[in-house]
Amino acid sequence: MTPFPWQKQNAALWQRQQGRYGHAYLLTGVDGLGLTEFARAMAQGLLCENATESACGQCSACIQFRQDSHPDFIQLDVLEGKKEIGVDQVRQLSQRLMQTSHQGGYKVALLQQVESFNSSAFNALLKTLEEPPEQTILILTTYQLNRLPATIVSRCQQLTFTPPSMEDSQAWLQQQLPHLDATLLKRALRLNWGAPLAALNWLNAQGWQWDEAWQKDLQSLRQGSQAVTQVVANWLKWPQPEQVFDQFYLASVTAIRRAFYQQQIPLNQAWFDFQQRVLQAKLDWLQNANKELLLEALCMTFLQVEQGLAIRQPVFESEWIRGRWA
Repeated sequence: MTPFPWQKQNAALWQRQQGRYGHAYLLTGVDGLGLTEFARAMAQGLLCENATESACGQCSACIQFRQDSHPDFIQLDVLEGKKEIGVDQVRQLSQRLMQTSHQGGYKVALLQQVESFNSSAFNALLKTLEEPPEQTILILTTYQLNRLPATIVSRCQQLTFTPPSMEDSQAWLQQQLPHLDATLLKRALRLNWGAPLAALNWLNAQGWQWDEAWQKDLQSLRQGSQAVTQVVANWLKWPQPEQVFDQFYLASVTAIRRAFYQQQIPLNQAWFDFQQRVLQAKLDWLQNANKELLLEALCMTFLQVEQGLAIRQPVFESEWIRGRWA
């Protein structure tokens, strides 16, 4: 296993499992830390014919794994056109795991982003975790541990992934993209919650273009040259409009940090309230929210707080905005 620099501790924990593997492992952390890559490296090592501390990469099992054709490896993903993993997928997985191993070794199943399971799928998975077939190892990943039932979490051994320090992340990014300015790299990391791979993807996709557009739109709002509805309409045309939540959150962090260093005591409590609104809005976005109204409310609240005013109304508690009446 050749982990990313920030995964070395997790790799050491996994290597200590050799010869006494559990039946299920749960990898947790924010998106952009390489959970999928680590999970696949775990799976390949379990299936490798010559593995000691990591997969050899040369045997027929490793070649099959890289070609996604290994008969004893199963990966469960959300089906195209669906938003969640259903009970039928989990039942089919369980049936396959009950079969005898094709190559006489482990049968390995990778279940990514298990927070996307519905309640029936979780119940079906629980049965497999309670009575796992012989020579079977399940590897689960999640970016939202709080959405998993405690019964699922308690039956898995956890590997928790944490972002590296800003300095280490920036140094790693600089190695990957030596031609980019350090200020831009730091901005990418802050907008992606310190996750190096997410920041790298953002930079490769030229995410700074949308960041600059967001800042220009806010400035036009302050100057009165655009209305909130116009600005939100611009954002909804982005490939990933939900990026504005991270930008608003970072703006609030910057405002609080600036006030602290300038000793503006007491700090404006509205900024802390706004942060909670951003996080709630981001969750609502993933559910049945009226996206246009959600962004408009967030934008107006930001301008309100920026002017030093207290948040006057619980805009995100409105059922209309959350989408029940949308």
